[in-house]
Amino acid sequence: MYEDKYIKFYHSKAWKLARKQALARDHYLCQECLRQGIVRTANTVHHIIPIKDDFKKRLKLDNLETICLEHHNQEHREKPSGEKDKYKKLKEKKREVFVFKANPDFKL
Repeated sequence: MYEDKYIKFYHSKAWKLARKQALARDHYLCQECLRQGIVRTANTVHHIIPIKDDFKKRLKLDNLETICLEHHNQEHREKPSGEKDKYKKLKEKKREVFVFKANPDFKL
């Protein structure tokens, strides 16, 4: 079956190792939030180029980035609404978000 290949991959030792490496490299911070100037913890590792489009890039660290659940759900809008409802409670939980702005009094 088509899906078996992906299920097997996400349970593999190779994926678990690559995932840990990406999380450590990104310091468990959502990279999309950081691009917006927001510091938010995250533990989802996202394939920039989906593995269904290029299975060869499934373990390439330059194709992996840590993102928060909110950004992951935005990236994967194709999931059925039932799947999104499963995460609704998680999204409603208060998250720690730190926004850093430049201090005009600080000089290097």
